[in-house]
Amino acid sequence: MPSILLLTLLALPLTYFLNSLWCLRRNIAAAKASGLPYVVLPWSNLNRPWLLSSPFILPYLNKLPIRDALWFRLLSVDWPWRTQYSAFHELACDNFLLVSPARIFFNTADAAVIDQITTRRNDFPKPVEVYGSLDLYGKNVVTTEGSLWKHHRKTVSPPFNEKNNRMVWIESLRQAQSMVKAWMADRPESSPTLLTVAEDCMRLSLYVISCAGFGVRVDWSGVEENQREQSLANGHVSSNTEKDAKKTEGSGDHEMSYVDALQNLLHNMIWILVFPTGLL
Repeated sequence: MPSILLLTLLALPLTYFLNSLWCLRRNIAAAKASGLPYVVLPWSNLNRPWLLSSPFILPYLNKLPIRDALWFRLLSVDWPWRTQYSAFHELACDNFLLVSPARIFFNTADAAVIDQITTRRNDFPKPVEVYGSLDLYGKNVVTTEGSLWKHHRKTVSPPFNEKNNRMVWIESLRQAQSMVKAWMADRPESSPTLLTVAEDCMRLSLYVISCAGFGVRVDWSGVEENQREQSLANGHVSSNTEKDAKKTEGSGDHEMSYVDALQNLLHNMIWILVFPTGLL
């Protein structure tokens, strides 16, 4: 019995490896048939185990000679941000394919191609299977296509008008200015390095959503009282400091404020997206 169990445990990774190798060869053949330049990846940069482990593994892999290889740089899920146009420049083209065992991704820096893709929705449907993890609260405008997408779009489109766009723009500017002021106020003279940029940008998004979506304006700690009064005079929303906004409401059955609930969700979003709901 132990030997059978051991053989099974050894067979599972071997089967996975052989299946991945077969899928990779199939996708490479399809990429060759397209006539477009392509780069082969050993696994998809959207592979869930890779997404979880890459922040810990990449610092060590970056010390190896492979760090300069194009395929290695494209393994990062945010490679368009990190490499920008350099990948296209190295391949001397504006269109290329990323080939992995899981799928083939088409990448373009050609404005005419982008225009064709975005205006011909029926000819270029998005791969909804990639967005499956975003079905956190059910199907939505991001995770659907076809007639179901049209239904969701009709439902969510009314708030996206010029009046609300103006509110979001003004509030985004105000929150960004407040964030910078908070940085300057809290920064020690001997340590000018900011270590909370990612967290603060998440809070900025949260506060903009709070104002535009729920009519509750949240101010950063350290924002002057006269600035709060002036911002209230220019809009029709209530205003709270961070401390006030995080207080638990006295009425109802809520145990968290809106700010605390959404902030907690955003901090733990990666685990919700990666692991099935039954495991959480």
